[in-house]
Amino acid sequence: MFGFFKVLTGSRQTPKREDQCNLWIGGHPDHLRPVDDPQGRGGYQLAIEALIRDESPEVIYFRSETGDLSVVRKSLEYLSRIGGQVGVADQLPDEEVAAIFGVDVRSYQSAVVNPQGDAAAYR
Repeated sequence: MFGFFKVLTGSRQTPKREDQCNLWIGGHPDHLRPVDDPQGRGGYQLAIEALIRDESPEVIYFRSETGDLSVVRKSLEYLSRIGGQVGVADQLPDEEVAAIFGVDVRSYQSAVVNPQGDAAAYR
């Protein structure tokens, strides 16, 4: 019955798909900011560089509001190429993220917990 009233009062929500952002980044999982790069054409690179320059986080968190994680993967790949920070994408399995960074899962997980530690010692 309440659904009927929503239809009558115009409270219908349009699909959020158009409004959702496929990449959020930040130095803390509770403080992510959207990146306007829906096709992954380089805006994510600029956002990563700006975050590193402005905040110098040891760990960079990536998230998507959509089911499309391609820009999250591109961002992790870019971060692995430039080095210096650990990337975390909780929507992807640790095995996949570790493979992107070219390390085993245990080393990756150790680096997330202790970014300044010697990840190689945990192998």
